[in-house]
Amino acid sequence: MRWNLSIRTVAVAAWWLILTGSASAQSVSPPIAEYREHARSSFRLQNPSIFPITVVLELRGFTVTEAGDVLDLPLDTGRIHVKLSEMSFRIPPRGSRTVFYEATSDSLPVWFNILSAMSGTKTDNGINVRILLPHVVYLNQKQSLQKTEVVVKALEFDAAGRRARIQLENVSPNLGRVLQVSVGDKDHVGQSGSAFPLLPHSHRWTELPWDGTQPPTRVVVRFARFSIDTLLAARAPTFARDTARLSSAP
Repeated sequence: MRWNLSIRTVAVAAWWLILTGSASAQSVSPPIAEYREHARSSFRLQNPSIFPITVVLELRGFTVTEAGDVLDLPLDTGRIHVKLSEMSFRIPPRGSRTVFYEATSDSLPVWFNILSAMSGTKTDNGINVRILLPHVVYLNQKQSLQKTEVVVKALEFDAAGRRARIQLENVSPNLGRVLQVSVGDKDHVGQSGSAFPLLPHSHRWTELPWDGTQPPTRVVVRFARFSIDTLLAARAPTFARDTARLSSAP
């Protein structure tokens, strides 16, 4: 990544606030947007604080690791074309601003974020804070991801931590979004995990709690147009849990 440590730390916190729905002073709405083939849309920035803030926009690319970590990348400007209504502005106290944009790509699918760097806010102790909030955009291909293009590769169960880990594989060049993953047994299906993108030709682990008396034997994966319901024998984890930070990418 090209962010320095302090900026990256704030940015990661911003991703976490979006993913968990935690409250923060400044916000972006919607945090995630999906379109088919091209986009002509907008997002709104809110400043409910008593201080005016300065906002500078930056276009960035990103990818998502197998463990679910979001890695910042430069935008592929040779492939992705984005026009913003403005690149910098000020938002008054308790004010808001709507930013309009158009996005196309020479090939699909693609994904990027419009990063809003906000400065001028202060903590209760008077410390100046710089906040980075991303508006994440996905441009999907014309044809939706198909059920035959997704494989449930593995089911692991950590008996001590009462956690189940599921590995999915997207064998196609198409982008899809997993809406929900659940594990269960012959009697019931347990708690579900968060939604996340399933990138083309990629593997993805996701983790969720399991409180059954026996290891789970069933995996249910739900997409917008189809669901996968399959039986698997749970195996012991293949590596230490602390080596894979399983978060949900936007």
